[in-house]
Amino acid sequence: LLEQERPSFLPLPRQRFEARRIEPVQANSLSLVRFDTNDYSVPTAYAHQEVVIKGYVDRVAVICRGEQIAVHPRSYEREDFIANPLHYLALLEQKPRALDQAAPLDGWVLAEPMHRIRRLMEARSGKEGRREFIQVLRLCERFEQSLVEWAVAHALDLGAISFDAVKM
Repeated sequence: LLEQERPSFLPLPRQRFEARRIEPVQANSLSLVRFDTNDYSVPTAYAHQEVVIKGYVDRVAVICRGEQIAVHPRSYEREDFIANPLHYLALLEQKPRALDQAAPLDGWVLAEPMHRIRRLMEARSGKEGRREFIQVLRLCERFEQSLVEWAVAHALDLGAISFDAVKM
């Protein structure tokens, strides 16, 4: 029967089929978008903006004006909160006192030198030291976290406790 029906089959499409669902949404004031009862973070610069969510089997991608601004592993739980700590660092730089209470940073595992440089920066400069530590964390937006942690450890070995030293 297959051979009899084969001539009536349509040709396969030239492009690969992407198993995904697309939904236009608006990011809320907390820089979150909702997809299938779960909240996913986007960078704070995109709060209140119209975005498109592409829900794949294994991931959720968020697109704004044709640019992919966030990708998260897809959660099949209900009312889950999936956040990337890097999305909130720009806001924390303006509000450094919120660093310890920021829920998106709760599960972020940092190497011991990162905690040590924070203590030293805050002991030296207080609130400004905390802001400087957030600048160090923001280096993870441009570089791999392991590289930033290595740079922090190297700066500590040299006794250079500043954002500029870590950046260099």
